[in-house]
Amino acid sequence: MLSRFHLLNLHAFRLQVVKATENSSILKAALVCITGLLLLGGCAMTQPYGSFIQNPPPAFDQYSKVMADDVANQIGRLYPAATTQFDLRHNANDAFGQALIDKLRSDGFAVLENTSPENSFLAAIHSPEETENSNNTPIIEESIRNHGLKLGYIIDQSGDLYHVSILVEDQQLTRAFIVQSGQIQPAGLWVRKE
Repeated sequence: MLSRFHLLNLHAFRLQVVKATENSSILKAALVCITGLLLLGGCAMTQPYGSFIQNPPPAFDQYSKVMADDVANQIGRLYPAATTQFDLRHNANDAFGQALIDKLRSDGFAVLENTSPENSFLAAIHSPEETENSNNTPIIEESIRNHGLKLGYIIDQSGDLYHVSILVEDQQLTRAFIVQSGQIQPAGLWVRKE
């Protein structure tokens, strides 16, 4: 038969185990919440740029050229060519981005393309060859180039309506384009937001 002293010690031990289990589950829950908030914070810090068109139609290359020409013409009305440099905020891997870069350059604008990896987690990882080559380079590219105006674009689609937003520094230019009879044309005027 257990003495009263042993029963009290056993009860106290059980309470400690229960408290430790509760504290452990609270810590685990807190850790999960903090991790989730950090991941969401990372998503909120990077603004989405580029093309968000899923499964573009076969004529999208033609549509992209028409829209990019119109965008470049509008930029030409607002900024002087030959003295303006644009630095892309993001990679231009889509048809619209390439058409826009080509048109801006043919109009006399300097365009510096973004070559950083799309995945920000991979941006800090360099191959040994890249690290070795960068250490042997006597002049740092960042120190010799002039910084231009930050340029980004967002292009999205809803049915036959394409929505294009161009961001130059803190200004936003937006215009809708509509596809009718296989041709794309502006669906309204340019809207400028500062």
